[in-house]
Amino acid sequence: MIRRLIAPILDGQKWAEDLGGTLIKIYLFFLRPAALKSFLHGTWLGHALHPLLTDVPVGAFTVALFLDILGGFGNTAAYEGAKWATVVGVVTMLGAALAGIADFTGTYGRETRYGTLHQIFMYLSLVLYLLSLAVRFGLAAGGSQLWTASAAIGYGLLAIGAYIGGELVFGLGYMVDRHVWDAGGAKWAALERSEFPENEPTQAKAGDQTLLIVRQGERIYAMHDVCSHAGCNLSDGGTIVGSKRDQIQCPCHGSRFRLKNGTVARGPATYDQPSFEVRRGERGIEVRKAKSA
Repeated sequence: MIRRLIAPILDGQKWAEDLGGTLIKIYLFFLRPAALKSFLHGTWLGHALHPLLTDVPVGAFTVALFLDILGGFGNTAAYEGAKWATVVGVVTMLGAALAGIADFTGTYGRETRYGTLHQIFMYLSLVLYLLSLAVRFGLAAGGSQLWTASAAIGYGLLAIGAYIGGELVFGLGYMVDRHVWDAGGAKWAALERSEFPENEPTQAKAGDQTLLIVRQGERIYAMHDVCSHAGCNLSDGGTIVGSKRDQIQCPCHGSRFRLKNGTVARGPATYDQPSFEVRRGERGIEVRKAKSA
């Protein structure tokens, strides 16, 4: 299988992890407004925004390549369509890049390594497509052979970058919902403890579920302790935030979830936390997964 040959090569690029760490610091400097970062992550959409946007430039560049090939076989009118398809591809590629940069800032280790390599190939592809456009619009010397060749090489780099991006998601599981396969918690189960400090995120077990518990007065809130974004434990350094102190903030990337139902209040998370109903029963404090979770 080709992946067995490619994976060791990608894993061996330690320099990409170091470079990625520097890039993350630079990107975060410009992505300081939390609302902007959440928008680029796709928190408002309930789904990562980057993969939704990438289909447009890939499709546009594919059309452009096909039309360039037709032009090379004598249908010179096809070059005009290829030119404008390339314009669409470049513009939408920039938008997809912004969303991808926001997602990249939450990576660690191998994720950073793969994300950096993904970016490099995409940036090189973009440079070649810009060169192709410059020739097509007469801003640089050359003819159809040059703009077609630069676009074709750019398309090849785009495909390599897309493969690495796919590996980042499907191979390493980045930006996937951490609870998608968690089917447990449907029945009432007793918490292992019955006393919880006021407004202090606390971890507690209920059967095979590891939960975050927050008590506010007589009200007890419960949700899964593992953050849906990147798998960090909300109880390990999470803080109670919000003007009404009704949200928990993840200690790793700053995602915020509403205590009452686990819904995302701020990104980078795009998926809600599984929340749990709470009652006082014969066995103490009991919980079960909320029907909407």
